Amino acid sequence: MTKGKKQSLIAGALTSSAGIFISKALGLLYVVPFTAIAGEANMSFYSVAYTYYDILLSICSAGIPFAVAAMVAKYSNNEDYKTVILVRKLSMALMLLSGFVMAILFIMVSGPLAASVLGAKKTPEDVAILRNVFMILSLAVVCVPFLSSFRGFYQGLKDLKSYAFSQVLEQLTRVVSLLALGAFFVYILDMNNIFAVYMAVLSTSLAAIAAIAYYLIYDRKHYQPIKELARHQTSRPKEVGELFQELLLFGLPYLITALLGNSMNIVNNNFFINTATSAGSSYDDAKLALGIIQVQCNKLTSIPQVLALGFSTGIVPYVTISLENRNFKELRRNVLDCLDTVLYIGAPLCFCLFALASPIYYIMYGKGNLSLGSEMLAWSSLLALTGTLSPICSSLMMSLRFRRQSILYLIIGFVVKLITFFPLVKYTGFSGAITSSVVTSLVIIFLNLNLIKKKYKVQYTRVWRRLGAIAIGLIAMNGCFVLLRWAGLTVVNASRIVGVLQLAAYGILGMLTYVITTAFFRLPQHLFHMSLPAMVRRMTRRFVR
Repeated sequence: MTKGKKQSLIAGALTSSAGIFISKALGLLYVVPFTAIAGEANMSFYSVAYTYYDILLSICSAGIPFAVAAMVAKYSNNEDYKTVILVRKLSMALMLLSGFVMAILFIMVSGPLAASVLGAKKTPEDVAILRNVFMILSLAVVCVPFLSSFRGFYQGLKDLKSYAFSQVLEQLTRVVSLLALGAFFVYILDMNNIFAVYMAVLSTSLAAIAAIAYYLIYDRKHYQPIKELARHQTSRPKEVGELFQELLLFGLPYLITALLGNSMNIVNNNFFINTATSAGSSYDDAKLALGIIQVQCNKLTSIPQVLALGFSTGIVPYVTISLENRNFKELRRNVLDCLDTVLYIGAPLCFCLFALASPIYYIMYGKGNLSLGSEMLAWSSLLALTGTLSPICSSLMMSLRFRRQSILYLIIGFVVKLITFFPLVKYTGFSGAITSSVVTSLVIIFLNLNLIKKKYKVQYTRVWRRLGAIAIGLIAMNGCFVLLRWAGLTVVNASRIVGVLQLAAYGILGMLTYVITTAFFRLPQHLFHMSLPAMVRRMTRRFVR
């Protein structure tokens, strides 16, 4: 395998990650003004709604886009373009139908579900608000799955640039409409703060519609060549019934995997308030803590977790083609390159969330609830790393056709979450919900990687060796942070404007220290296949452009 091919998986995954990173960064930036408009007490409604939205989205779409990507990669590799077009049409029809059905069901159960989530100490007003949020969100359950069918199609063609751009466009539209509409209703029309939450939920649908419009325009140039190749194809396409079966065969395991992958949030949402209040916490404190964990902390931990989304997206077509061509050497390299790169980039980001929890939380959300927020963020940094690796391992399992085993391991993880959640919350407090998720992720990671090692002879010696160099880099980074604290850069004792500059110094100097230290072990050079000066020159050229 040539160097160019060796880099293709990493380049594609990082392209996808870059788009998701920008969209997540936009999502992170809006939280501060949105919290000010909506009020921190209302953030729990927002977090609960989106947890169930993710679940519904998983039910009606999560399996299909990955299945579409795998099938499009397979048939385009075989130059069967008529079948590629049939896969696209079939997936779009299936997405619209399933989204519509899920939206109707969501509306029907919104009232009882809202009452169940809020627990025994709920108020009628809170139940009515959460029910309204659920009903508004049902529109997105129709729009977003249809959008995902476009993304799955172009992902299968390895066109990850359009995938990344659509992510950025969707998030930018959502953030702008979320803040503009929220501010209009609250500040101009002088309505209750909860209308900011309603508008935030509605903006999800508006953003999906904008991204769909982008793909319809994109199709004119990039879908037409596929149709032209299909016209000149002499062989017949696969039968629709056969394709439907294949789509379900690919998609259903992904669907179940996505559902079980959300099990940690399901447990948190349904049992956190009741468990915390039964352990002695007040209803308001428990609701506040749930909002901090599920919204404020999750927004921050989602930054390193974009690697999970990017590499889960990027690895599907490459591993699928490696299996189709029975190129197991290339397959093993793809698996190891994926793990090495994710650990190298993700570890320092997660470590920054841990070591700089108080400064980061202060800059993002102010001094209100700083103590609780910093504690939850420090614990969440552990979940940021395990929550990055776990989905990638599950995606690898699905792509390597270990579907039954992947589902079994996720069921085991769900059981671990249930077993550990209640005692950890009861005896360790709010952070117990996070640590139970960390334990769950570690179990899933171990089971998945162990099976891949056995079946495809993947040896992780190289990963462990490079992880040691990463650990030394993190120690050096922490030493840099200690020196900056001795120099008087406390962040939390400064104004937020000065604090931003101080935190930037921590981030820039810390990352430089990490890169230089790991470069001593030639780690970035091995991962990205170029010297450190060459990497600097390339980044400088792109910055100048």
